[in-house]
Amino acid sequence: MKKILLLFSFIALLFQANAQEKATIKVEYTHKFQNWTTGAMIERKLILLANDSLSHYYSPTALIVDSMLSTPQGAQQFDQMVEAANQAGERPALLPGPRTYVIKNRPEEKISHFDEYAGELGHYTESMSEQKWEVSDSTSTILGYECYLAEGDYHGRHWKLWFTPEIPISDGPWKFAGLPGLILRVDDTTGNYIFEATGVENSDMSFPSKMYGHEFSEPASRKNLLRTQWNFYNNIEGQSAADGMDSRRSSFSLPEGFDLIETDYK
Repeated sequence: MKKILLLFSFIALLFQANAQEKATIKVEYTHKFQNWTTGAMIERKLILLANDSLSHYYSPTALIVDSMLSTPQGAQQFDQMVEAANQAGERPALLPGPRTYVIKNRPEEKISHFDEYAGELGHYTESMSEQKWEVSDSTSTILGYECYLAEGDYHGRHWKLWFTPEIPISDGPWKFAGLPGLILRVDDTTGNYIFEATGVENSDMSFPSKMYGHEFSEPASRKNLLRTQWNFYNNIEGQSAADGMDSRRSSFSLPEGFDLIETDYK
Protein backbone atom coordinates (compact mmCIF):
# COMPACT_ATOMS: atom_id res chain seq x y z
CA MET A 1 0.00 0.00 0.00
CA LYS A 2 2.85 2.36 0.86
CA LYS A 3 4.44 1.68 -2.52
CA ILE A 4 1.17 2.54 -4.31
CA LEU A 5 0.80 5.79 -2.38
CA LEU A 6 4.38 6.79 -3.18
CA LEU A 7 3.79 6.01 -6.86
CA PHE A 8 0.58 8.06 -6.88
CA SER A 9 2.38 10.96 -5.21
CA PHE A 10 5.23 10.84 -7.75
CA ILE A 11 2.89 10.95 -10.76
CA ALA A 12 0.70 13.63 -9.18
CA LEU A 13 3.71 15.82 -8.45
CA LEU A 14 4.98 15.33 -11.99
CA PHE A 15 1.76 16.66 -13.45
CA GLN A 16 1.26 19.40 -10.89
CA ALA A 17 4.72 20.76 -11.63
CA ASN A 18 4.11 20.70 -15.37
CA ALA A 19 0.63 22.21 -15.02
CA GLN A 20 2.19 25.34 -13.53
CA GLU A 21 3.86 25.97 -16.89
CA LYS A 22 2.30 26.92 -20.19
CA ALA A 23 3.03 25.90 -23.73
CA THR A 24 4.22 28.36 -26.34
CA ILE A 25 3.21 26.19 -29.28
CA LYS A 26 0.50 23.68 -30.11
CA VAL A 27 0.95 21.15 -32.92
CA GLU A 28 -1.78 18.85 -34.22
CA TYR A 29 -0.59 15.50 -35.58
CA THR A 30 -2.24 12.67 -37.45
CA HIS A 31 -0.80 9.31 -36.42
CA LYS A 32 -1.31 6.63 -39.07
CA PHE A 33 -0.59 3.00 -38.28
CA GLN A 34 -1.52 -0.53 -39.29
CA ASN A 35 -4.53 -2.01 -37.54
CA TRP A 36 -3.58 -5.25 -35.80
CA THR A 37 -6.81 -7.04 -36.76
CA THR A 38 -7.49 -5.95 -40.35
CA GLY A 39 -4.11 -4.76 -41.58
CA ALA A 40 -5.71 -1.53 -42.85
CA MET A 41 -4.13 1.84 -42.05
CA ILE A 42 -6.08 3.82 -39.46
CA GLU A 43 -5.66 7.33 -38.09
CA ARG A 44 -5.59 8.96 -34.67
CA LYS A 45 -5.48 12.66 -33.84
CA LEU A 46 -3.08 13.78 -31.12
CA ILE A 47 -1.56 17.09 -30.08
CA LEU A 48 1.80 18.30 -28.85
CA LEU A 49 1.96 21.14 -26.36
CA ALA A 50 5.52 22.39 -25.98
CA ASN A 51 7.72 25.20 -24.75
CA ASP A 52 11.49 25.58 -24.61
CA SER A 53 11.93 22.90 -21.93
CA LEU A 54 8.81 20.74 -21.59
CA SER A 55 6.22 19.06 -23.78
CA HIS A 56 3.12 16.87 -23.50
CA TYR A 57 1.91 14.63 -26.35
CA TYR A 58 -1.56 13.15 -25.92
CA SER A 59 -5.04 12.62 -27.34
CA PRO A 60 -7.36 15.48 -26.26
CA THR A 61 -10.37 13.22 -26.86
CA ALA A 62 -8.96 10.54 -24.58
CA LEU A 63 -8.32 13.17 -21.91
CA ILE A 64 -11.97 14.30 -22.03
CA VAL A 65 -13.40 10.77 -22.03
CA ASP A 66 -11.09 9.55 -19.26
CA SER A 67 -12.01 12.57 -17.13
CA MET A 68 -15.72 11.73 -17.58
CA LEU A 69 -15.20 8.07 -16.74
CA SER A 70 -13.25 8.97 -13.59
CA THR A 71 -16.47 9.78 -11.66
CA PRO A 72 -19.76 7.84 -11.36
CA GLN A 73 -21.76 10.84 -12.57
CA GLY A 74 -19.47 11.39 -15.55
CA ALA A 75 -19.53 7.69 -16.43
CA GLN A 76 -23.33 7.73 -16.36
CA GLN A 77 -23.42 10.79 -18.63
CA PHE A 78 -21.01 9.13 -21.03
CA ASP A 79 -23.10 5.94 -21.17
CA GLN A 80 -26.24 7.99 -21.81
CA MET A 81 -24.54 9.89 -24.62
CA VAL A 82 -23.37 6.66 -26.29
CA GLU A 83 -26.80 5.04 -25.90
CA ALA A 84 -28.57 8.07 -27.37
CA ALA A 85 -26.22 8.07 -30.36
CA ASN A 86 -26.74 4.33 -30.91
CA GLN A 87 -30.52 4.69 -30.83
CA ALA A 88 -30.29 7.50 -33.38
CA GLY A 89 -28.05 5.38 -35.59
CA GLU A 90 -25.23 7.88 -35.23
CA ARG A 91 -21.61 7.68 -34.18
CA PRO A 92 -21.11 8.98 -30.61
CA ALA A 93 -19.54 12.43 -30.49
CA LEU A 94 -16.94 11.15 -28.03
CA LEU A 95 -15.26 7.76 -28.01
CA PRO A 96 -12.30 6.55 -25.96
CA GLY A 97 -9.04 7.39 -27.68
CA PRO A 98 -5.44 6.21 -27.31
CA ARG A 99 -4.34 6.42 -23.69
CA THR A 100 -0.84 7.47 -24.69
CA TYR A 101 0.79 10.31 -22.78
CA VAL A 102 4.38 11.28 -23.50
CA ILE A 103 6.10 13.92 -21.37
CA LYS A 104 9.52 15.21 -22.40
CA ASN A 105 11.78 17.17 -20.07
CA ARG A 106 14.55 18.43 -22.33
CA PRO A 107 16.83 19.97 -19.63
CA GLU A 108 16.88 16.59 -17.92
CA GLU A 109 16.91 14.71 -21.27
CA LYS A 110 14.14 12.49 -19.92
CA ILE A 111 11.07 10.99 -21.59
CA SER A 112 8.19 9.69 -19.46
CA HIS A 113 5.90 7.39 -21.43
CA PHE A 114 2.44 6.30 -20.21
CA ASP A 115 0.26 3.90 -22.20
CA GLU A 116 -2.08 0.92 -22.16
CA TYR A 117 -0.69 -2.57 -22.69
CA ALA A 118 -3.03 -5.54 -23.08
CA GLY A 119 -5.72 -3.65 -21.21
CA GLU A 120 -3.46 -2.61 -18.33
CA LEU A 121 -1.88 0.80 -17.78
CA GLY A 122 1.88 1.07 -17.40
CA HIS A 123 4.67 3.60 -17.67
CA TYR A 124 8.43 3.93 -17.93
CA THR A 125 11.15 6.55 -18.30
CA GLU A 126 13.96 6.62 -20.83
CA SER A 127 16.76 8.95 -21.86
CA MET A 128 16.59 11.17 -24.94
CA SER A 129 20.19 10.17 -25.60
CA GLU A 130 18.91 6.89 -27.06
CA GLN A 131 17.88 8.83 -30.18
CA LYS A 132 20.71 9.42 -32.67
CA TRP A 133 19.87 11.19 -35.93
CA GLU A 134 21.94 12.01 -39.00
CA VAL A 135 20.89 15.16 -40.84
CA SER A 136 21.09 15.29 -44.65
CA ASP A 137 20.82 18.07 -47.25
CA SER A 138 17.42 16.85 -48.50
CA THR A 139 14.66 19.42 -48.07
CA SER A 140 10.88 19.53 -48.31
CA THR A 141 8.13 22.03 -47.54
CA ILE A 142 5.54 21.03 -44.93
CA LEU A 143 2.78 23.40 -43.85
CA GLY A 144 4.75 26.21 -45.46
CA TYR A 145 7.92 25.52 -43.43
CA GLU A 146 11.21 24.51 -45.01
CA CYS A 147 12.17 21.15 -43.54
CA TYR A 148 15.33 19.07 -43.55
CA LEU A 149 15.59 15.29 -43.53
CA ALA A 150 17.16 13.32 -40.70
CA GLU A 151 17.40 9.55 -40.39
CA GLY A 152 18.33 7.00 -37.77
CA ASP A 153 17.59 3.70 -36.06
CA TYR A 154 15.52 3.85 -32.90
CA HIS A 155 14.23 0.90 -30.90
CA GLY A 156 14.21 -1.55 -33.79
CA ARG A 157 13.00 0.60 -36.69
CA HIS A 158 14.65 2.92 -39.18
CA TRP A 159 13.00 6.32 -39.16
CA LYS A 160 12.95 9.33 -41.48
CA LEU A 161 12.17 12.64 -39.81
CA TRP A 162 11.46 16.03 -41.36
CA PHE A 163 12.18 18.99 -39.06
CA THR A 164 12.14 22.75 -39.50
CA PRO A 165 14.73 25.10 -37.97
CA GLU A 166 12.17 27.88 -38.51
CA ILE A 167 10.52 26.67 -35.28
CA PRO A 168 13.50 26.27 -32.92
CA ILE A 169 11.91 23.81 -30.49
CA SER A 170 13.68 20.46 -30.35
CA ASP A 171 10.59 18.32 -30.12
CA GLY A 172 8.10 16.34 -32.14
CA PRO A 173 5.34 13.72 -32.07
CA TRP A 174 5.39 10.76 -29.71
CA LYS A 175 8.90 10.32 -28.26
CA PHE A 176 10.78 11.89 -31.15
CA ALA A 177 13.15 14.75 -30.31
CA GLY A 178 16.80 15.74 -30.50
CA LEU A 179 16.89 17.80 -33.70
CA PRO A 180 17.53 21.56 -34.15
CA GLY A 181 13.90 22.36 -34.87
CA LEU A 182 10.34 21.09 -34.61
CA ILE A 183 9.68 17.70 -36.22
CA LEU A 184 6.69 17.91 -38.58
CA ARG A 185 6.69 14.45 -40.16
CA VAL A 186 8.05 11.01 -39.26
CA ASP A 187 7.90 7.79 -41.32
CA ASP A 188 9.29 4.35 -40.65
CA THR A 189 10.73 2.58 -43.68
CA THR A 190 7.96 -0.04 -43.78
CA GLY A 191 5.28 2.62 -44.13
CA ASN A 192 3.34 1.12 -41.22
CA TYR A 193 3.87 4.09 -38.87
CA ILE A 194 3.51 7.72 -39.92
CA PHE A 195 3.24 10.92 -37.89
CA GLU A 196 2.25 14.03 -39.84
CA ALA A 197 1.66 17.56 -38.54
CA THR A 198 -1.61 19.05 -39.76
CA GLY A 199 -1.51 22.36 -37.90
CA VAL A 200 0.91 24.57 -35.96
CA GLU A 201 -0.07 27.56 -33.87
CA ASN A 202 1.16 29.72 -31.01
CA SER A 203 -0.38 28.77 -27.69
CA ASP A 204 -0.60 29.75 -24.04
CA MET A 205 -2.42 26.56 -22.99
CA SER A 206 -1.48 25.05 -19.66
CA PHE A 207 -0.13 21.53 -19.69
CA PRO A 208 -2.62 18.87 -18.53
CA SER A 209 -2.70 18.69 -14.74
CA LYS A 210 -3.79 15.07 -14.60
CA MET A 211 -3.80 11.79 -16.51
CA TYR A 212 -6.97 10.01 -15.48
CA GLY A 213 -6.34 6.37 -14.65
CA HIS A 214 -2.58 6.59 -14.99
CA GLU A 215 -2.18 7.76 -11.38
CA PHE A 216 -2.03 4.13 -10.32
CA SER A 217 -0.24 2.69 -13.35
CA GLU A 218 2.74 0.55 -12.45
CA PRO A 219 6.30 1.46 -13.49
CA ALA A 220 7.81 -1.29 -15.61
CA SER A 221 10.49 -2.13 -18.12
CA ARG A 222 9.77 -0.77 -21.60
CA LYS A 223 10.62 -4.08 -23.25
CA ASN A 224 8.54 -6.07 -20.76
CA LEU A 225 5.51 -3.89 -21.48
CA LEU A 226 6.01 -4.39 -25.22
CA ARG A 227 6.32 -8.16 -24.75
CA THR A 228 3.07 -8.13 -22.78
CA GLN A 229 1.32 -6.37 -25.66
CA TRP A 230 2.80 -8.67 -28.28
CA ASN A 231 1.85 -11.80 -26.33
CA PHE A 232 -1.69 -10.46 -26.00
CA TYR A 233 -1.98 -9.99 -29.77
CA ASN A 234 -0.69 -13.50 -30.37
CA ASN A 235 -2.98 -15.13 -27.83
CA ILE A 236 -6.26 -13.37 -28.51
CA GLU A 237 -8.08 -16.71 -28.92
CA GLY A 238 -6.95 -17.81 -25.48
CA GLN A 239 -7.99 -14.45 -24.03
CA SER A 240 -11.42 -14.78 -25.66
CA ALA A 241 -11.90 -18.27 -24.25
CA ALA A 242 -10.89 -17.06 -20.78
CA ASP A 243 -13.51 -14.31 -21.07
CA GLY A 244 -16.19 -16.83 -22.02
CA MET A 245 -16.33 -15.88 -25.69
CA ASP A 246 -16.55 -18.35 -28.57
CA SER A 247 -12.92 -18.59 -29.68
CA ARG A 248 -13.99 -19.72 -33.14
CA ARG A 249 -15.56 -16.33 -33.74
CA SER A 250 -12.33 -14.54 -32.73
CA SER A 251 -10.00 -16.79 -34.75
CA PHE A 252 -7.59 -14.76 -36.86
CA SER A 253 -3.92 -14.28 -37.62
CA LEU A 254 -2.01 -11.04 -37.40
CA PRO A 255 -1.71 -9.14 -40.71
CA GLU A 256 1.39 -9.87 -42.75
CA GLY A 257 4.22 -7.56 -41.75
CA PHE A 258 2.49 -6.30 -38.61
CA ASP A 259 4.60 -5.49 -35.57
CA LEU A 260 4.63 -3.05 -32.69
CA ILE A 261 5.99 0.46 -33.17
CA GLU A 262 9.12 -0.63 -31.28
CA THR A 263 10.48 -4.02 -32.28
CA ASP A 264 13.56 -4.36 -30.09
CA TYR A 265 11.63 -6.29 -27.42
CA LYS A 266 12.30 -9.59 -29.21
